[in-house]
Amino acid sequence: MQFSIKAVAAILAAITNIASVSAEGATAPEDSAVVKLTEATFKDFIANNPYVLAEFFAPWCGHCKKLGPEFASAADSLVETNPDIKLAQIDCTEDRDLCAQFDIRGYPTLKVFKGEAAPPSDYAGQRQSDSIINYMVKLTLPAVQVFDDTAVLEKTVEALAEPLVLQVLPEGVEKSSSNETFYQVADKLRESFTFGTTSDPKYVAEYAKSAKKPAYVIFRNGEDAEDASVYKGKDIDEESELLIDFIDVESKPLFGEITGATYQSYTSANIPLAYYFYSTAEERDAADPFIKKLARKYRGEINFVGLDASQFGMHAQNLNMKEEFPLFVVHDLEGNKKYGIDQSTPLDNNAIAQFVQKFKAGKLEPIVKSEPIPEVQNSTVYHLVGAEHEKVVKSGKDVFVKYYAPWCGHCKRLAPIYEELADLYEGKDVVIAEIDHTLNDVESVDIKGYPTLVLFPADGSEPIYYEDARSLEAMANFIKESGSLKIDALVDEEDEEEVKETAAAETISETTEKAETTAPAAEADAHDEL
Repeated sequence: MQFSIKAVAAILAAITNIASVSAEGATAPEDSAVVKLTEATFKDFIANNPYVLAEFFAPWCGHCKKLGPEFASAADSLVETNPDIKLAQIDCTEDRDLCAQFDIRGYPTLKVFKGEAAPPSDYAGQRQSDSIINYMVKLTLPAVQVFDDTAVLEKTVEALAEPLVLQVLPEGVEKSSSNETFYQVADKLRESFTFGTTSDPKYVAEYAKSAKKPAYVIFRNGEDAEDASVYKGKDIDEESELLIDFIDVESKPLFGEITGATYQSYTSANIPLAYYFYSTAEERDAADPFIKKLARKYRGEINFVGLDASQFGMHAQNLNMKEEFPLFVVHDLEGNKKYGIDQSTPLDNNAIAQFVQKFKAGKLEPIVKSEPIPEVQNSTVYHLVGAEHEKVVKSGKDVFVKYYAPWCGHCKRLAPIYEELADLYEGKDVVIAEIDHTLNDVESVDIKGYPTLVLFPADGSEPIYYEDARSLEAMANFIKESGSLKIDALVDEEDEEEVKETAAAETISETTEKAETTAPAAEADAHDEL
């Protein structure tokens, strides 16, 4: 699957710019329930407490300052309701060795400890107080909660903080292999979802009345029970991936929200993502009914999300749209193509349904972002643009392309070496090209970092990603060994030097021979004259 790291960068950059928290916010107040741990106290504390969420942080870290008040609030609440759960902080500017022991590479890093014997796991929840509390409390409960009381189950569904995956068991199937598979899936995904099981007659009658096997229902937080999704696939007996795939798709809300916390889950779903950018809560509320109607129709085929333009409006540029809101755009993640409603006139919400229908029918042209095709190439490094990317990489030559971003430090360091590489292949059937990925769309290339170096062999075979040292010799050897034409530019260069050296040597030799030939003659002439 391909997705743009530019989009990720835009989301994260926007989140960083949200109103800052006070400098004191990173470190929990002295009177909070957050425990300050050091290298001297850490081991014993973990050994004596069954559930610990540890925050490895730095006082100067902006994200730590944002998390600090939420972390302290969660700790203060848990000490009252779940005293077995402890929240702790480790200042990595003071206890560097302890942080290095757990391979802490960024701040804040949150890890869950369940006693000294078990290895820690990464905290996978959101970073608000309620989410932290819910996440940690779940760890103290069984992977699957048993609901025997209808009233308790209904209240649970009404007050969900995250999706509930409910197994509805008809009479006589409790011991089936499907039941065992469900528990395995629940244990694997328990940190992201709530799992429950019930044989309540009301739920059996509604979801598994005529079934001779368990039914699986997903209730989503913030939505009515009537919008719940029911699994209708093959038996999951010993095929847990069937249920996992169902949960991955159906756990998304009908009209969700894109934030830094949810972006990855949507992009990894590998189905098109339809964005509704809004400037005000009123705009989003107005779009809610018809967007949900579309979401029900295309459930499992397209995910629909809202995006707050006041925070993340710059993401419109990554989708080849102008920052003019509201707007609607569909991102085909698999092909990395963007389809947006024309922005020359204000967005008409009534046009969205027809636009989505045309998208599904393949009747829309994607918006391709590209610099103009250069009229003249002013360097041995070929300046490639999106509009001619496919033409150039399929030109019948070995084409080595650098995908870069102007702000990338590694790209800047590589630039002079890359120019030397291009000089090396001048006049040969190898194209050394570069493309500014922030200004140009490309297909068939998975860009996960800058610079990304890719060789497109002349025979049209699959592109080959370069992962070796970024030296002139290493890149030239890679082109020789992986390219279709097997051109060895380093040998050619050595041969040219050899020819020059040989020619120079021959010139010296000829001059010497002439001198030697002329000298005796002169001597003879002189002798004759004498």
